Amino acid sequence: MKKNKGAAVITGIAEKIFKMKTSQKIALGTAATLAAAATGVVVAKSVQAKKQERSVRSLVLEDAARALPVTGKEKSYEECLEKSSLPFVLPQAARKRIGMRELDDFEDTFVLEPKEKTSDIVIFYLHGSNFWFNPSRYHYAFMRRLTNKLGMQMIVPVYPKAPAHTAVEMQQMVIDRYLYLIEKKEIPSEKIVFIGDAAGGGMALAILQKLRYLALPVPKQAFLLSPWLDVTNSNPGMEEIQPFDPVLNIESLAFKGEKYAGDLELTHPMVSPIYGDLAGLPKITVFAGTREIFCADVEKLEDIALEKDLDIEIYIYKNQMHFFVGLPIPEGEDAVNIIASELYGVEESDELFEEEEDLPDAATIVLPEDRTEDDQAVDGESSKEEEETADETASEDSM
Repeated sequence: MKKNKGAAVITGIAEKIFKMKTSQKIALGTAATLAAAATGVVVAKSVQAKKQERSVRSLVLEDAARALPVTGKEKSYEECLEKSSLPFVLPQAARKRIGMRELDDFEDTFVLEPKEKTSDIVIFYLHGSNFWFNPSRYHYAFMRRLTNKLGMQMIVPVYPKAPAHTAVEMQQMVIDRYLYLIEKKEIPSEKIVFIGDAAGGGMALAILQKLRYLALPVPKQAFLLSPWLDVTNSNPGMEEIQPFDPVLNIESLAFKGEKYAGDLELTHPMVSPIYGDLAGLPKITVFAGTREIFCADVEKLEDIALEKDLDIEIYIYKNQMHFFVGLPIPEGEDAVNIIASELYGVEESDELFEEEEDLPDAATIVLPEDRTEDDQAVDGESSKEEEETADETASEDSM
């Protein structure tokens, strides 16, 4: 009986906020769910979580992702084409609350400084959003958390988007910014680390191959978080995972992947990097959850790495959803600890993670990869009311 009551509480929360704006639904609904978990209202979920070998918090967040209407009204292709043709404008929320600023005179590349700098390594972060959309609030929140945790400066190139732009243009922009760091900012390549999530993770792997092909300096290491490795979405394992994935959709992403490819074949390594030659690349560490369709190709990558003895390390987390690394859950913290351990060494990273602070805004943690841009509040046009809601939610989440 207690188990049913806990589930009813979560459903009730979603129903009460159904008539609110989408951004408020996400913010208030998720915050309420997290608060319920923290106060023990959904403690009955612990039985289910134990059976699934996962944290209660990750289970509650997945319930929230399934219950809340987070995708909104789908934009037409023409609307997306027009939107992606416009230059990127950094949202004021990212500038003021997250602390991002332009890199030199670039209007599409940004710098994020940690609260306390403890390393001269620079994070070169490639964000996800299926190559169609700019960073969302959950990206900015995770970027802030990650740079503070690692004590490293972060550079974020916001590459042009499909369908107005294609893989060739996007990747050239990213490579240009990477080389700018090396040639103009005089940052050695061995002091740069690629981190990419979802679509950005796939792009990072593609760019590594291109840098090697062009005999250009490669970064020290790369971390791929729930990467999209094959835009054909043809792996049969995806169909098996789809019913358990609360945020990704095979058909929707496949269409977006086709437009991203442009004139290139969908299996071209610059589009779907899993089909490329992965030998001779710097060390690559990959994270994925078994409740995300991208996990099927991560497992395929693991087989390739074992067969060809590649320096690729795979971490697959049982019953975790897409981009769990960016969520304020034990599994996400564990993954970030692994990243820190590889960059600092085990003893030093243990000291960095003694206390948990600066968790991502609750408003940002259940947004799917194939959402519409209206749900991202990325164009700087969010209302004052929405910003205040996000601020309040963030304050509650940090308590």
